[in-house]
Amino acid sequence: MAYLLTLLRLSLLLQLLLGLLPLIRLLLPAKDRRTRSTIGHTLVSCKWVFVIKHAADGTVDRLKARLVARGFTQQHGLDYEEIFSLVAKLNTTGGDLLSALHLFDVLPQPNVFAWTPIIAFLSRSGDHLLCLNAYSRMRAAGISPDGYVLPVAIRSARPTFFTTTALHADAVKFGAATNIYVNNALITAYADSGDIVSARLVFASMDARNLLSWNSMISAFSSAGSIHTLPELLLAMASDGYDPDIVTWNIIMDGFCRAGRCAEAVEIFDRIADPNVVSYTTIILGHARSMHHEDALEIFRRMVGGGTCPPDQDTLSCVVACCRHLGAPNAGREVHARGIKTLEPAAFYCSAGAALVAIYAASNRITTAKRVFGLMDPADLMKENALIAGLAHAGMTGEAVDHFKAMQSRGIGTDPTTISSVLPACSMIQVQQIHAHAIRIYYDHATEVSNALISAYARSGCIAAARSMFSAAHLTRDVVTWNSMITAYGSHGLGGEALALAREMAQVGPRPNTITFTSILAACSHAGLVDQGLEWFERLTKEMSLAPVTAQYACMVDMLSRAGRFEEAVMFIRKMGVRASAGVWGAIMAASRAHGNVEFGKLAFDELAVIEPENAGNYVTMAGIYARAGRWEEGKIVRRMMERKCEVKPSGYSWIQME
Repeated sequence: MAYLLTLLRLSLLLQLLLGLLPLIRLLLPAKDRRTRSTIGHTLVSCKWVFVIKHAADGTVDRLKARLVARGFTQQHGLDYEEIFSLVAKLNTTGGDLLSALHLFDVLPQPNVFAWTPIIAFLSRSGDHLLCLNAYSRMRAAGISPDGYVLPVAIRSARPTFFTTTALHADAVKFGAATNIYVNNALITAYADSGDIVSARLVFASMDARNLLSWNSMISAFSSAGSIHTLPELLLAMASDGYDPDIVTWNIIMDGFCRAGRCAEAVEIFDRIADPNVVSYTTIILGHARSMHHEDALEIFRRMVGGGTCPPDQDTLSCVVACCRHLGAPNAGREVHARGIKTLEPAAFYCSAGAALVAIYAASNRITTAKRVFGLMDPADLMKENALIAGLAHAGMTGEAVDHFKAMQSRGIGTDPTTISSVLPACSMIQVQQIHAHAIRIYYDHATEVSNALISAYARSGCIAAARSMFSAAHLTRDVVTWNSMITAYGSHGLGGEALALAREMAQVGPRPNTITFTSILAACSHAGLVDQGLEWFERLTKEMSLAPVTAQYACMVDMLSRAGRFEEAVMFIRKMGVRASAGVWGAIMAASRAHGNVEFGKLAFDELAVIEPENAGNYVTMAGIYARAGRWEEGKIVRRMMERKCEVKPSGYSWIQME
């Protein structure tokens, strides 16, 4: 039996090596490859060009081309049908790499027209490094590039500035610098590498431009955030005789969305007479990037409600991500149903499966989450990360840690996201174990992991370890790192340290965001630093132009009411400019109970009775305030109100174990 197994392994190894031979042959230098047969004499170049072009160029008369090519290949002993099928296969998405490489086994002297479909196929397949390698081999063989192969190579080079520059030099050297398709590709490549100046110089040097040229230039400025230049470009485009098409408007919409100006992007979208799927995806993705997830969902509903433009894979994956951010499982189910109805299930789950797993797990629908998990690719690490994060978010910490351990036992690799997903579910000892695992696989300095470790150590009560992680991450800190440490100090009542770190962040760190705002105010509230909290609120809103949201207002009200400054807290609510949430009034009522202040407790209770009339906790708190003040009759009235408006929970029972 062992002998047979050995023979089987050798046979499989031999088949693998034979399958890799065409790839090895292409990657070898041209001088090391085997000399090809010239079939007695050098082939006539122009005829061979015709053979290749007739398969690649749809404008050639197919019947005539077949007849001429068949006669030529038969004359020189070549297998015409094999050559034709291989070249045609390169121009379809169903081709494969081995077929592309096999073309070189039947071409006696491949020229630029033979290399072009090979390079194009590799670029279309996403093998950009191999595509550029093939271009280099072509150049090493002494073959000059033309206006067909250069745009393909340039598209594979972006966004690498130096490779783009080298290909630009080739275009100048071989007389293709005036080719409109080469220049269009160069504009896009330079823009993708962040060199808007070179993109503009190429555009300015063009003697003739087409609509693609203008769209490429508009895309370059939009991607660079230069929205103010777009009106000037549109006027110049009109004077050149070109009207914007739907591609132009999609590019402009994307530029406004990237700049955070979603309202203006919507105005452009509404002016498009017949928006296509790219238009909808662009505006939905733009709102998602700006954290306007509800608006993104509304546009999606408008899209599917019209019925004329079905969503594609990109649209659906973006909308599922919006549902995940909103914590909206019902909307997620709707998009899930739409996805499996519109797309092939494998394609849909490939792009949106991880987000669906997270949505269902976070809403305690673990069975559904695991069902989606089972339908996804077994090798997909994203689904593992999503399930762990969802279990942790749902409070099922034991299952989250067990799933992580099962991954290790099955030999499934981990990445920084896996580690950062499981840490919120860990106890102190488990945090240390995961930290050791991260060190062992060299992920301990990954920013995502460092941030999660700071929060995990702080949550476990070890503020010294959290500070040590923050200090060790001095080269990779981002805004989340600073926010995590400020939050850690605040949750431990170390308001002074939190504010000192906030001042350091303002001087040497990244720009504070809305999470930083909330963390600073929460730290001031927990430490009783009322005056400092008021100063930071003014500084963050005026100097740093951060618009306060409900969470920050709640922190301010909580801070003032904890200090017994109820008049200021209520005045602050009146000046908010937005309707106070239940959390804001709840902070006042909780502080009123602590301070025994019936007046402001009653004020907060009256507001809460309108906002959430069925919340029994509010009635219990108000009854307690009355009882503490000795106003028993009023307390009884509140409890009777609770019995009428709220669902009364059954009494609980305590269990003891008898020997």
